[in-house]
Amino acid sequence: MEETKPNSKMHYAWLIFIGCCFMMAGGLGAVLDAGIGAFIQPIMADMGATQGFGQAELMFYLSVYFLTTIAAMPIVGHILPRYNIRVVLSVAMVLTCIAFALCGLYTEVWMWYISGFIYGLAGSFIFVIPVPILMGNWFFKRKALMLGIAMAFSGIGGALLAPLFTFFINEFGWRNAYFLSAIVMAVLVLPWTLFVFRFKPEDMGLKPYGWSEEAAEAQAAKNREKAITSVSAGVKASSKAVLSVPFICMFLLCGLVSFYASLGTQMNPYGFSLDFFDGDAANRMFGATLVSAVMIGNISSKVVMGFITDIIGVNKTILIQVGLVVLGFLGFIFFDTQPWLIYVWGFLFGVQNSVYAVSTPLLIRSIFGDRDFAKIFTWARIGTGAIGFIGPAMFGLFVDIQGNYTLCFVVGIIIAVLCFAAILLAEATKKKLVWED
Repeated sequence: MEETKPNSKMHYAWLIFIGCCFMMAGGLGAVLDAGIGAFIQPIMADMGATQGFGQAELMFYLSVYFLTTIAAMPIVGHILPRYNIRVVLSVAMVLTCIAFALCGLYTEVWMWYISGFIYGLAGSFIFVIPVPILMGNWFFKRKALMLGIAMAFSGIGGALLAPLFTFFINEFGWRNAYFLSAIVMAVLVLPWTLFVFRFKPEDMGLKPYGWSEEAAEAQAAKNREKAITSVSAGVKASSKAVLSVPFICMFLLCGLVSFYASLGTQMNPYGFSLDFFDGDAANRMFGATLVSAVMIGNISSKVVMGFITDIIGVNKTILIQVGLVVLGFLGFIFFDTQPWLIYVWGFLFGVQNSVYAVSTPLLIRSIFGDRDFAKIFTWARIGTGAIGFIGPAMFGLFVDIQGNYTLCFVVGIIIAVLCFAAILLAEATKKKLVWED
């Protein structure tokens, strides 16, 4: 029950960590970062052309995912601590893979909405929620670092799997590619959910990695000191967090960032539409490698921006991040003549993921303090689905109307400006918050 000694065998927490990396790569990375975008163009060229539906109708299934996720999040938090995590996560992953594979059988556009619903329900148990919980349970030391690395594997998965899924499409057709891609996802994730994961180290008679009585007491004292003053999450007075202007700003920020982040699903068909190369197969592969460039921006920005935050603070860092995303949008609009330039703009667009995954939680914590951070952050994240669900269908509609992606990027810039405004307004009004002893 003591802290693992340097010469003892590897702590089981490291297997949990590796499993979480694979789950992020084969779950969130495969389905949302790589899978959805890779199939848009071939589906539209095949079924969209013959049945007369547009991208807006197809992409509404991603909106269904967002809406279902809102309802599923409280369910995930209730079920994970109470039931065998291996059973729960394995069933959720099997359902996610089935939903992905079924897309290869669909003959009507509304059928994709079924998969969107399953992604939101079952995928909520895979994509985001379990990894922070598992990292927090299993790591006493380095939990933030391990969480950051594990979450970054969604980007690594997207970068590696987007070209692979596109290869499947080019070689076997998009319907068969759905089945093959679902098998890859299952192989990456199920061995870990079935055989490795445990909810907490006490289930195996262990303590978290890095735990000792002295370290635990020191951390407890530090937590007590930090919690002496914070903004309460209560709603009985106008000074409370969820009725405050800064909270409304953070709610909007979560939703707005999610809104323009849904443009990530359009990167693959956007790359194809530029028609830099001869033949559909080559242009599809360019779209896939553009997704990889976006994912590299995603991964590197999470590390670099975390380092910068330690130096200049989250307030300035998040403004820099949103500014880089705007540069990416401007590049897409005005400087789209060379493939290598498109990769650069895609890299900058990938920074948007670190805004949501890294900087927004840090900004909320800096504004409201630690005591009720979990509640305040959870409520703010509802904005992700409540506002973000509009993005996929709306951007698809813009493509249907205009025939290209310029309007999508212009709207992306407008949303980024609104993000600037929300951040600055939250900073300007946070002094009115009442911090309680």
